[in-house]
Amino acid sequence: MTEDLILIFAYHFPPENAAGAARPFRFYKYLRRMGYECYVVTAVDTSSRCDLNSACVEDPFVTRPRQGFGWQIERFIRRFFLPGATGTRWAIHAYRTAVTLLQKHPGRRLTILSTFPPLGTHLAAFLLARRTGSPWIADFRDPLADNPGSGHLNDFQQLTYRRLERICIARADCVIANTKAAEEKLKFSYPQHASKIHVISNGFDPEQRLQALPIPERPFRIYSHVGELYEGRTAVPLLQSVKRLIDSGSVDPAKIKLQLVGPSKPSSLPDPQFLENASKAGWLKLAPAVSQEEAHAVIGSSDGLLLIQPHSTLQIPGKLYEYLQIGRPILAFVPPRSAIEQVLQKSDIQYQCAYSSDPPTAFDEAVLRFFTLDSKPAQPGEWFEREFNAERHARTLAGLIHTLQDSKS
Repeated sequence: MTEDLILIFAYHFPPENAAGAARPFRFYKYLRRMGYECYVVTAVDTSSRCDLNSACVEDPFVTRPRQGFGWQIERFIRRFFLPGATGTRWAIHAYRTAVTLLQKHPGRRLTILSTFPPLGTHLAAFLLARRTGSPWIADFRDPLADNPGSGHLNDFQQLTYRRLERICIARADCVIANTKAAEEKLKFSYPQHASKIHVISNGFDPEQRLQALPIPERPFRIYSHVGELYEGRTAVPLLQSVKRLIDSGSVDPAKIKLQLVGPSKPSSLPDPQFLENASKAGWLKLAPAVSQEEAHAVIGSSDGLLLIQPHSTLQIPGKLYEYLQIGRPILAFVPPRSAIEQVLQKSDIQYQCAYSSDPPTAFDEAVLRFFTLDSKPAQPGEWFEREFNAERHARTLAGLIHTLQDSKS
C-alpha cells in the first residue's frame, strides 16, 4: 500500500444493479490493484460485500419519507430549484462520515474523488475539500448544466444548475468528463479552467467481458433494448416507424419482435392503445427490469440491439460498451454527429443510425436497412480495446492523482 488514501463519494455502488455504480467500482477496483487504499462513501447498503472498504450513508429523503423538517426543505429544493437533483441532504451526512473516517487515518495523503450524478456527491466532496485542503477530482458522468435528462427546466432552474456547475469546475482541482464531446464542451464553457479538464471514457471491465450467445431457433428476429427509458430517452419515434413499415408491407410483423426490457416513463412510450395493438400483433414486448445476469443473457441472444439516445449529442450510455462486446448489429436512435455515432464509426461492428432530426421517410429507410443486417457477431476491434478498457482508465486516473499530489507538495 502507498501512503495515499483515495476517498470516493459514489451514491451508486455495488451491490446495487445500477448503471451509475459500474464506473466508480471499476476505478475503486483497479486503483486498489495499483496499491492505493480506497474508501467509498455510498448510499447503497454494502453489508453483503465484505470485500469493500465502504461506509453506507442512507439518504434520509429516500429512507425516511415525509419525516422531519429537513425532508420538507429538500422536497422544496427539488420542486422549485433543482428538479431531479438527488442527495442534497445526503451530502451533509456523507461529508460527516468522511470526516470521521479521516480522523482514523491521520497523516495519510488524501485525494477526494466524487462521481456525478447525483449532485450530492459533488456537494460532499466540495465540503471535504474545503475543510482539508486536499485535491478534489470531480467526475461528471452526465452534464450538470444543460443536461437534456433533467427535463423541462425554467430559466431560473437552468441558471441554478449552471451556477452549481461553475462552482464545481472552479473549486475542483481536476475535472473528468466521460466523452470527448463533453470534455470539449466544458473547455469551451470554462476556458480559464481548460488545463484541468480531462476525459476518461466509460468502458468495460476486461475481467468481465461479454460475448454473443447462440441464437435459438425461432421464426422471427428479436431486437432488444435493455435499460430504463426516462426523460428525453423516448422510444416513440422508433416504434411508430416500425408500425409504418408494417402498415406499408415493408416489414412482416411475424418476422420481427422488438423487446424493451426495463422501466419506462409513460412519456417515453406511445399511448396505451398503440402498445396494446403492437403487443397483440406480436411485434412488441414490454418486460420489467431484470438482474444484470439476465440482462446480459437477453442482449447476448438477440439478433440486434437498440440504442435510444435521441436527446443528447454528448452522452454515451454504458450499454453501448456492452453492445459492442456482443458484436451484433446496433440501431442507434441519436442526433446527427453524436458522440455515440463517433464511437460506432470507429468500431468494427455493423450499425445503422436513425437520426432524431430525420423526416419520417428517411427515418423509416434507416430502420428498414437495420432489419436487413446480418446477425453474425463481430469483434469491436483493437481501437475499442485500447480506448475503453477500464484497467487502462484507472491507470490514467492514477496519473492524475500523482500529478495533483505532487503539485500540493
